Amino acid sequence: MPAGIVVIVPEVPPFYADDNTRRMRRLLVTGEILVMNGHGGSKQLNNDESHCIADGFLKFFSQEWMSHVVLALARHGPLRFGALRRQLPPRISPRVLSARLKALEAAGYVERRDLSGRVLHVEYSLTATGRAVDATLARSELLMSDGAG
Repeated sequence: MPAGIVVIVPEVPPFYADDNTRRMRRLLVTGEILVMNGHGGSKQLNNDESHCIADGFLKFFSQEWMSHVVLALARHGPLRFGALRRQLPPRISPRVLSARLKALEAAGYVERRDLSGRVLHVEYSLTATGRAVDATLARSELLMSDGAG
């Protein structure tokens, strides 16, 4: 196994492990990597040698607006849907933002908190794994700005 490659996959309760969650995990976990669940357990996955071990992760985060959402939540903390949309470029539609948030939540990078009382109030924030992804994206951005790319 290549040194330093660890993907943390949060444990999903059985009642929440629907087809979308399983599909998202298959997208995120490719190659021969160590996968750690939220309870400290781990297992090693093998895939054929022709695939890049980070392929699924990179494809997931290369979707349009995905890294923008992570960046906005990292810089501004927990945000409601409308406030988050205002932090993003104006071209993102509510439908696309909603789809990206659902994908990030299913993958364990974003937490959705329902704070409803009489009025619907939902906040989105990064999980610990989401903050780690933000730090990784920030390092990559720094590398690109230093002329390495």
